[in-house]
Amino acid sequence: MISRGFLLGFAMALLCRSVAIAQGQDDPAAIKRLAFLAGSWQCVIHGNGVPKGDVERISYEFAPDWSWMIERSNLVENGQAHWGAQLWGYDAQHRKLVAYQFSAAGVFTKAVNGWVRGGFESKRDYDGAMVTMRPIDQNTFE
Repeated sequence: MISRGFLLGFAMALLCRSVAIAQGQDDPAAIKRLAFLAGSWQCVIHGNGVPKGDVERISYEFAPDWSWMIERSNLVENGQAHWGAQLWGYDAQHRKLVAYQFSAAGVFTKAVNGWVRGGFESKRDYDGAMVTMRPIDQNTFE
């Protein structure tokens, strides 16, 4: 089973600083605009059906040339541990942003729109769910 927080990716798992730059999925610099995420985070999960108090520990690091971001996550949900890793980057051959999600349940892909109307958007290919993170203020994303 993939953790709910991991599946929600950026959208509902993060309490992050604001970057509200409009940028499409065909811009390789879009990943670099996520540089504020570098380091470790403890994120409170919010959403329908999510037990109150569930916390996900997430870390982010970037390739030296800023072409890829690595996300690692650990979540204890209802007493059960879940892990995951995601690679976010720019596919120069296809000229678009891409994301690959790894977990005990398998490997999944996401279609990444990038920065659109002030939020960073991606769509899970396996279930079609749109995931968007939007800035609330200078210290918080939803």
